Amino acid sequence: MSTSHSGLTASQAPPSWLPISAEAAWLGGGLLLMYALTVYGLLQDGSAGLWSQGEHSHGPIMLTLALWLLVTRWREYTAPVGVPYGQALAWPVWALGGVMFIAGRSLGIIYFEVGSFIPMLAGMVLLIGGTPLLKHLKFPVFFCLFMVPLPGFLLDPISHFIKLKISIVVSDILWAWGYPITRNGVVLNIGPYQLLVADACAGMRTLFMLEAMGIFYLNVIRHSSLLRNVGLALLVVPISFVANMIRVMVLTLITYHFGDEAGQGFMHGFAGVVLFASAMLLMIGVDTLLRMLSGRGASAIEGST
Repeated sequence: MSTSHSGLTASQAPPSWLPISAEAAWLGGGLLLMYALTVYGLLQDGSAGLWSQGEHSHGPIMLTLALWLLVTRWREYTAPVGVPYGQALAWPVWALGGVMFIAGRSLGIIYFEVGSFIPMLAGMVLLIGGTPLLKHLKFPVFFCLFMVPLPGFLLDPISHFIKLKISIVVSDILWAWGYPITRNGVVLNIGPYQLLVADACAGMRTLFMLEAMGIFYLNVIRHSSLLRNVGLALLVVPISFVANMIRVMVLTLITYHFGDEAGQGFMHGFAGVVLFASAMLLMIGVDTLLRMLSGRGASAIEGST
């Protein structure tokens, strides 16, 4: 005997890689196809292709991580028997996503167009498994938020503050190391070279990307220790700040020792690798320290009892 929900039959054998029916797989494929033109436009060269620009280039990475985590967590879900609770909520959530998509597409508001993918994805999850499935997949759906391009009028004031603080710290450290460096706002003068600390190097968008990676790390590791979870969540911001500072310092030293072409050319891209590497090493280092502290705390509690 088979049970059907909104045309999605449970009697059909689901694909081996994801526990959903064939109709649900077609629905997901249709949703991705709906946004194919949006993704294509974001990856194009020019002002309209935001994901091709350095300030927003983390978008495809965030989308890939979100979809990978969605499939991984979905495979862990055991579907309940009967009609999924909250399945009817899919339609108003889909309506919200549709309004955002149409408004963004027709009015050229890319933030609405890309952001509409989140309620559309949530609606698909609700239609297939109701609120129990959405609760299980809430983090992958939420993580899609990090792929949405961020409007400059919201982040520019914060970006300027972050760049100013990073410029101050970098100039003070390099001056203490004996380098001929001065600072004028977010402009660093070292030797004959002048460097502008731009958004792509140390702005709020870069910090936002590192925050996303830190949150992703927390969710994937799945710590059982409350101290480690809370500690890492609170320390993601200073870790991201330090990683940005290291990147600016590396670019400054490359420019000083090898010239402006090296600093703005291949080495500039390499500094991006340094940014991610330093952020992950700091995250792992802090995680290791918190694990040691939580282990000692647990041992002390057991010893006292």
